[in-house]
Amino acid sequence: MGFILYLLSWIIEPFVVIINFFTVLVLNVRVKGFFKVTDEFFKSGAKDRDRFGNHNYRTMLNFYMIKNTGYQFGNYKETISSVLGKNQRDKTLTWTGWFFVYLLWAVDYPMWPYGGHCISSINNNIKKTK
Repeated sequence: MGFILYLLSWIIEPFVVIINFFTVLVLNVRVKGFFKVTDEFFKSGAKDRDRFGNHNYRTMLNFYMIKNTGYQFGNYKETISSVLGKNQRDKTLTWTGWFFVYLLWAVDYPMWPYGGHCISSINNNIKKTK
């Protein structure tokens, strides 16, 4: 049953995302403007997917990206980049982990003077909950 629900969620998600995107646009574009609304929508979605990945794929990420003594993936409030940053700082990344750190560093080049994407993301993206 879990497998069927999992597949169904993958089938339904694109439709829900598209409907949600247009709903957000219609309700907010007059107040905030098109570019601000779309930027916030996609940035929020990317962070949520990042947190989901950190939690849901923790076994794989812990196995391939960090040494046994490294800071572990799995906290659903933290992004993959933040965990990579902590392991970058502590020098506990595997060669695969370093590859992804440098890939993110290259993509987010404005952050170079500040230690790169992963170092800059440490604790900056933990979702505040009440």
